[in-house]
Amino acid sequence: MGKRRASRGPGSARIRAALSLGVVLSVGATGTFAYWTDSATVSGTTLTAGTIDLKTNGSDNVTGYTTLNLSAMVPGNSTAAVLTIANSGTAPLKYTASGTATNADGKDLRSALVVKVTGDATTSGTTPTVTCPGTAIAGSGTSLNGALLPTGRLVAAGASEKVCVQVTLPAAAATALQGATTSVVLTFTGTSDLS
Repeated sequence: MGKRRASRGPGSARIRAALSLGVVLSVGATGTFAYWTDSATVSGTTLTAGTIDLKTNGSDNVTGYTTLNLSAMVPGNSTAAVLTIANSGTAPLKYTASGTATNADGKDLRSALVVKVTGDATTSGTTPTVTCPGTAIAGSGTSLNGALLPTGRLVAAGASEKVCVQVTLPAAAATALQGATTSVVLTFTGTSDLS
């Protein structure tokens, strides 16, 4: 009698396949692979913050400014002065201007006076009728007590521009303004926001 072969059923084929898969998975999980890498660097960059330095007539604060003074002003008189607005910084700036006027005597001369701001480099006429001869800057204010240049004006780093400020007591000014006085402060404000 010959040897009898053991019957292999479908179950044993499945077991062998499962065991083979386990061996393949364990070899794959424990194996290591090498990858090549490389890199590049960029150096030498330096960033430095710029500066803005707004100056009026070469100073941060102009005190004792009397060029616009006019005593014994009567209706129809005007006074004017040219101011140099400069940027002594390293970055461009935009500046605006406003005025503040007092009303200490209660007569409200500040509201009667009319302002004109131009880009003139010189004034015209003689006291008591000194004027800024050019056309008013678009959008400029006409009151001493408020915005004179509400829209920012661009001044490049190291550059400057001139503005002429004229103040007039209109011919129709009220008689009650006789002897009235107002003190004026002009404020120029710079910003790095160029939008």
